[in-house]
Amino acid sequence: MRFFKTVSLKEAIDSIVSKLDKELKIEEVLLEDSLNKIIAENIVSNIDLPSFDRSTVDGYAVKAKDICGASEFSPIPLKNIGNGKMGEENVNRIDLGQCMYIPTGGMLPIGADAMVMIEDCETLREEILINKGIAQLSNIIIKGSEIKKDDLLVKVGERITSSHIGVLSSIGISKVKVYEKIKFSIISTGDEIVELGKELKIGEVYDINTNIFRALIEEGLGEITSTFLVKDDLSILSSTLKKALEIAHVVLISGGSSVGVRDFTEKAIEDIGGNIFVHGISLKPGKPTIIAKYKNKFIFGMPGHPQSGVNVFKALVEPIFLNKKRVKVYGELKENIYGDPGKTCFINVKLKTEDQKVQVYPLVSKSSMIRPILDGDGYIIIPEHKEGLYKGELVEVVLNV
Repeated sequence: MRFFKTVSLKEAIDSIVSKLDKELKIEEVLLEDSLNKIIAENIVSNIDLPSFDRSTVDGYAVKAKDICGASEFSPIPLKNIGNGKMGEENVNRIDLGQCMYIPTGGMLPIGADAMVMIEDCETLREEILINKGIAQLSNIIIKGSEIKKDDLLVKVGERITSSHIGVLSSIGISKVKVYEKIKFSIISTGDEIVELGKELKIGEVYDINTNIFRALIEEGLGEITSTFLVKDDLSILSSTLKKALEIAHVVLISGGSSVGVRDFTEKAIEDIGGNIFVHGISLKPGKPTIIAKYKNKFIFGMPGHPQSGVNVFKALVEPIFLNKKRVKVYGELKENIYGDPGKTCFINVKLKTEDQKVQVYPLVSKSSMIRPILDGDGYIIIPEHKEGLYKGELVEVVLNV
């Protein structure tokens, strides 16, 4: 019987990263269609923002030193030289003793260095009485104070968010270059696996892994190109794998990755000329994992047990191929938990808030169970060099959302 030659989780990650050589296609899309895509270019601002000195209030543009000491009991009169208009360049200049009405967002006249709110002013024929002294730069935004021309706004590899879209809109960017989405195919194997919607017979189980992998990929904004349900037949699995690789960057094969007599994943990969560079990871659950490369594409032989498969996906596939970073929180561990020295262990946990503190409760589960994935709020990771974690320790929890 063959046995695993396991590598550490870090070694598995490093091996994958060292073999990444696929150049993703780049396409140009409208900014409005770019949400959640990966930017393929550095974007620098082509303008200052704002592009002119502008008012943040309705009121009068002034020279601040003109109204030093102004109050309701001792207002200072200034000559009003006119009204500024929204959306138009203001070519007027104010000198000492002058002011000009400017609406919110309007361009300041040359020489103004502050705005007095209209409620602090009174009109007296051609003069405006200023009832409140203000400091220089009050109630205005100076040209380029938010963004300066040539500022770097978005870096290659960032996922475009609504915030990016807002900022890029502000500088007039209408199109951006983005990478194509990573494409996945999923193959579920096993004589006992039945697709959803069919009547379940004794000895059969529904196809969990295709659907949970699909959901994880779509959560990570990857693209599903195909899914297959294959019986335990080497020739069928080999031909299906070849077909899947034609239309995907990454193929996940669920089940058949161990070393039993009905585990055909390794043989199928070898049949099509794939190069297996990992078979067995010191990960619990998730040990019987295969990682292979075919030309410039990757194949993952995922464990058939749901929790094991999810662990492998979150530990390897998600961070490397989907660039997804999960939210982490810290809380107090409420029970002792035991690891497995030499293995990186994933433990499902439930979170509760007690006395305004996050409390972390481990969930009892086995790799073949699906319910703990639903009941758990996240998971903690016990490093391979630790025997376990103690009650009362502050632990990091990776959230499922």
